[in-house]
Amino acid sequence: MDQISHSSTEGSVLKTKACVFQATGNTLDGQVTSLDRRIQRTRQVLREALFELIIERGYEKIAIADITERANIGRSTFYLHYQEKEELLKASLRTLMGELQLDVEPSAEEICPYSIRCIRIFQHVEQRQRLYHALLLEAGSVNIGNVMRTYFAELFQRYTLDPVERENPSSLRNELIAAHAAGSLFGLISWWLRHGVSPSAEHMGAVYFQLMAKGAENIPL
Repeated sequence: MDQISHSSTEGSVLKTKACVFQATGNTLDGQVTSLDRRIQRTRQVLREALFELIIERGYEKIAIADITERANIGRSTFYLHYQEKEELLKASLRTLMGELQLDVEPSAEEICPYSIRCIRIFQHVEQRQRLYHALLLEAGSVNIGNVMRTYFAELFQRYTLDPVERENPSSLRNELIAAHAAGSLFGLISWWLRHGVSPSAEHMGAVYFQLMAKGAENIPL
């Protein structure tokens, strides 16, 4: 298996020797206002507070007052951004999935096979294993597992299936494969976390790739 080299900066795209890099210039998509930065910063500290508390206590035992106290912001500020705790949770999970996407998807300077992207999924989870362990094993009125499976399916369908299927589109086929991919990924990650992230991320990524490659073959839809 190809050797994997990690970036030292948290949240950056993981680089691998199996990827081909292309020289491109850096560009700025746009400018962010100071108000936008304040909003982003407030939501970031709320998200970090929520995730810390989920790791410590579990989601069901957390109150909004706990979140605002940990984030060191007023309760009124919380309600300027979110109506309830569940809204913060879903927004935070979507941000986490966005971070997963950034870690997994190739940058503008590289071209990576899907097998390497599968490995990167497990490398991302390993970096934040305490959080994922707390999230995936959470049980209660808000089924975090179902929320995350939905996000896994959305990401898989948007960034993996749709570009491949444009010449012969089948939304039902895409949805079924995405559901299968999300369920398989959720199950493998949950099993892996319960076993102390052993075997390696590289091994688990290879297993997931093989399962997907065989499972998606010759779908008659």
